[in-house]
Amino acid sequence: MKLSTPVRAIAAGCLLFWAGLAQAQTFAEVEGGKVAYETCGSGEKAIVLLHDGILHSAAYDDVWPLLCQRFKVLRYDRRGYGATPAATTPFASGDDLAAVMKAAGVTHATLVGSSAGGGIAVDFALAHPEAVDGLVLAGPWISGFKPSVGFIARGLKLAVLLKSGNLEAAVKDPYILSPTADAERARVLGLLKANPQNLANPSGKVERAGPDAKDRLAQIHAPTLVLVGEVDIGDVFDQARAVAAAVPGAKLETVPATGHFMYLEKPKDFADRVTAFVAR
Repeated sequence: MKLSTPVRAIAAGCLLFWAGLAQAQTFAEVEGGKVAYETCGSGEKAIVLLHDGILHSAAYDDVWPLLCQRFKVLRYDRRGYGATPAATTPFASGDDLAAVMKAAGVTHATLVGSSAGGGIAVDFALAHPEAVDGLVLAGPWISGFKPSVGFIARGLKLAVLLKSGNLEAAVKDPYILSPTADAERARVLGLLKANPQNLANPSGKVERAGPDAKDRLAQIHAPTLVLVGEVDIGDVFDQARAVAAAVPGAKLETVPATGHFMYLEKPKDFADRVTAFVAR
């Protein structure tokens, strides 16, 4: 179909807009290595996106441009995920976050963390409260909480599937996405097939663990929003409730018709919730 001149002009303008909005991925020097990151957008308020323990920062691809329209947004691949090499010497995830923020010129921000990324956000908020404007914890997994027997059994089942290379069966896990999210499930499968290092990541063996956060949550004074997908596993619901109850003034919201990867299923809904929270 041939586009009219006005339509071509609008399309060209959109391309130029996004080209100016997003910056090419680059690397931040961190202890014993480097971390891939990218930024987009501008504004007085900044957001840092922290991915979970399975996918890398590409999981936020649909949320990214929506948030970048109003805020300066930073996302990065943790050690051994996406474009970031695995760690071979001891490191701390909180130190990596501080180094990436410094490299990107972000002195303080709202941290948006998914699952284990939410745990890193909480640890960072406890260690560097002056650098945290707020916390959005999506399906948080916080240090100090003990998994249930059912959660461990689920993990062992997934480990067997992943070790045998049966990714197709692994992504059928009923908690990561809602039952009808076939397109999103295929997308998760594609991301994992394209980034096998995400699942074979040895960085955890050399990561330095800090003190557990569970019993220190009351020390967090940054505004906090806790999100949990409607079909997520019970352990995550339990943690979300516990975090919301322990952090002063925290708010808990259930995101309908979504699982653990709620930002993949409903990126606009997720971006709207984050935008409203940050803009408050």
